[in-house]
Amino acid sequence: MSEGINEEEATRFLDEMDRTHGVNQVEPLVEKQEEKPKSLGVVASYQDLNELSGAAESSWKILDLRGLPSKGMFYPENSELLLRPAKTKEIRHWSTIDENDPIDVKEKINFVLNACTKFKVKGGRPLNFNDLLEIDRYHILFRIYELTFPNQENKLWANIKCDNDRCGHINRIQVGSQNLKGFECPDELMKWYSPEERCFKVVSDKLQETIRIYLPSFGVETKIKQRKTAELNSGTEIDDAFYEFAPYLAGEWRTCDGGYLSNLKIGSQNWQQNKFVFIHKFTKALKDASLNKAGCKCEKCGNITESHIFLGGSFTVKDIFIISAGLDELI
Repeated sequence: MSEGINEEEATRFLDEMDRTHGVNQVEPLVEKQEEKPKSLGVVASYQDLNELSGAAESSWKILDLRGLPSKGMFYPENSELLLRPAKTKEIRHWSTIDENDPIDVKEKINFVLNACTKFKVKGGRPLNFNDLLEIDRYHILFRIYELTFPNQENKLWANIKCDNDRCGHINRIQVGSQNLKGFECPDELMKWYSPEERCFKVVSDKLQETIRIYLPSFGVETKIKQRKTAELNSGTEIDDAFYEFAPYLAGEWRTCDGGYLSNLKIGSQNWQQNKFVFIHKFTKALKDASLNKAGCKCEKCGNITESHIFLGGSFTVKDIFIISAGLDELI
């Protein structure tokens, strides 16, 4: 903030502007009647999972983690994620995004996620946005976008070319959380998923050890990138292979410090060939499964197709929170 301006006062002013003009305000929810639990044999539809239920505070909504790309499988049991709409102060910061700078794009996304999410384990330890998984980043961002524009004041359109070689039709679709494709875990890897440990647990008789592989969180990615930057700045030779698999082995970001990463790096240099190849192929499969695409059914031939959400004449990252309407429509 500029000299002489009190940041707390400025924040209160922006919130008051939101209330005065009816922007980003969510009406208090009528308390729902308690529903009978569904049979364990009944799987909820995606539409059910896509709904946001009311939280104790009226501006916050509870997101069903099963609707995320990760399906909530890699978070602690009884985790609860609350979202609220972006307010003027978040949109104001978002408006300065440099779409040609991947670091700035990630910083702006993290700013919004940090401000508009609350994450915790019900009856347990508090979590924060650093505990959110990278594969869930854009889905959560789009859910915040949908709360911010509940009446679809800011529609996001994508041009998706049918990947049927005999068709090639350009489909014009509106993109939202329901047709985002963020992550699809390969079936061959799921046999190693441990619901007790919330990660992949590989017990190897050949290696006579147990390997645990995690999906990277925001916090882990940040810690590892900071480590790599420090090595670059110091002139240390970069071990590219290490930085490819390290995010998937680190686990808890709170303990992912310099000492831990140094031990992991040094230890990996003594791995048996089979272990390195296994971890390399396993983590590459997880990385390739991270899509960040939008899917649709071709309106011409009916083929199910998908495309990256920011390519092919579609909207840009900045458009998510900056309304594309003409000036006359904004006032």
